[in-house]
Amino acid sequence: MLRLKGKGIPEINSYQRGDEIIHVNIWTPKALSSEERELLEKLRSSPNFKPQPGKNDKSFFEKMKEYFE
Repeated sequence: MLRLKGKGIPEINSYQRGDEIIHVNIWTPKALSSEERELLEKLRSSPNFKPQPGKNDKSFFEKMKEYFE
């Protein structure tokens, strides 16, 4: 659950904005078919896939915060 303070809808009879609450659901499969496993292996070798980002890379939450600002 993410909370974006001051990024929600405006309050009634006020100039202030409420907070926006975002629920994130992540589903991971328990078993993979051989075709799905092969696709994931191809993805892992992709240059855009970084399981361990560097110190200068922004996290998912930082990117989402910037997106809604």
